Amino acid sequence: MALPIIGQDLNEGKTYLDNKQYHKAVEYFSHILESAPNNVAALNGLAEGQHRSGDPMTGIRNYQKSLSLNPTQPDVWISIGNIHYYHNLFSEAEEAYEMAVQLDPTFPRAHNNLASVLKEQQKMERAIHHFEKAVELDPNYGLACRNLGDIYLRDGNSTKALYWLKKAVAVDPENMRGQYWLGKAYYISEKYEKARDQYIRILSFKPGLHSVHHDLGLVFYGMRHYKEAIEHVNKAIRANHDLPLYYLTLSRIYSGLKNENMAMAILDSALNIDRSLSEIWLAKGNIHKSSERYEEALKDYKIASAYDSQNWKGLYKQGVVLFYLGRLDEALSKLETALSFDSDQSGINHFLGLVFLAKENSPAALSFLTEASHQNPDNSDIWFHLGQAQSHINETEKSKLSFERSLEISPTNSEALYALGQTYKSLNQNEKAKETLKKFKKISDFEKSKRTLIKQIVVQPSDHLLKEELARLYESVGDFKSSAEIWQQAMYLGNPIAEKELKRIGEMLK
Repeated sequence: MALPIIGQDLNEGKTYLDNKQYHKAVEYFSHILESAPNNVAALNGLAEGQHRSGDPMTGIRNYQKSLSLNPTQPDVWISIGNIHYYHNLFSEAEEAYEMAVQLDPTFPRAHNNLASVLKEQQKMERAIHHFEKAVELDPNYGLACRNLGDIYLRDGNSTKALYWLKKAVAVDPENMRGQYWLGKAYYISEKYEKARDQYIRILSFKPGLHSVHHDLGLVFYGMRHYKEAIEHVNKAIRANHDLPLYYLTLSRIYSGLKNENMAMAILDSALNIDRSLSEIWLAKGNIHKSSERYEEALKDYKIASAYDSQNWKGLYKQGVVLFYLGRLDEALSKLETALSFDSDQSGINHFLGLVFLAKENSPAALSFLTEASHQNPDNSDIWFHLGQAQSHINETEKSKLSFERSLEISPTNSEALYALGQTYKSLNQNEKAKETLKKFKKISDFEKSKRTLIKQIVVQPSDHLLKEELARLYESVGDFKSSAEIWQQAMYLGNPIAEKELKRIGEMLK
């Protein structure tokens, strides 16, 4: 390597850095500094070369020496911040980026980097402010737009996530990460066709991205296109067979098809990868629970909690099946422990209310069910059970409103229909009582037939005629959405009339 003559420009050293020849860059800039120790540009070049070649702390010392010679260098503070950030020293990175912003408040990258480290520390309001400032200063700053989209995506705010991710993709269409996150935003917004098109667009450029195949499988499952869902999740597994998440998704699809044997076999494959993953045991327990095998479900939920004792889900699930088994004191203990880990879960409060109802402690039941109704106001069962608690303490008008709210959400909730009919009777609203109890009789007969058919389908999951019968049963009570879903399953299984019936049901749903 030809070493520089003192006084010549530093372009050759910069070329070494650009070409990732960091050791040559260190040698080059060190030679300059032997004769010109206060050359700020050479100090910065040396510091970058040292950082990139695996000596970040020495790099920071040389950046600091550069700043002692010229304190007004926001770029240098960003470089120092980046070193701290890459080593997860977030407080130190934040201080460095703050210095860059103070030195030049109009520097978009300083705001973006400061926002990034604030985001890592869950300081979301300040992070959003600085990301937005970066975009205000540079409307074409795709990375800042993408980062804003990611924040809102993680927060479940699909409207704002879509806004920022569309903007990110518009200004930087070649960035696959932005394209991918935009697909996720469409998915959580249940805009499945747009999510599908987005993921297919990515795969047209990079067909081997297993994470995209997995998420495309989820989209097709959301659309109830079972064949395509299974196909893409299997592609993800073939491309990377060591990720348990993919097996969990595939098992979930087969569970939706009531093919329990296949769903369980897939979860067993996941256990071969990692037996300590609590989510796998929870999924196994859920399959047992859905078929009312509560003792088997309890065993799996206990294993899940053994592997992850701080996870509220395993304790909550144990409490649920213990309630169904009539072991109320044990259920109460598990649910109270689960609540101590996460008091914001409506399901925990719901089942605590159920336990106290069963223990004939109506005031306690009312307290927990009221809290659950605030946390999840769109759950029909919570409103029904809240109505029960209110009825037990003779708050008849309130219970009537709760039962009515339950039926607004789910008109086929037979328990709520019966309870509301009896409430109308007690209020001498006899015509309403008669009409409601007539609906109850129809729905009650429907639910008995439905349970019988589902049990048969679990035993014979590939029988498309059973699916056909179930689809027509749903249609008989006006539940066209569920009917359409079952026809889609029948079509996947090869039912010859399913496609025609789906079109007919689709017209009714318009």
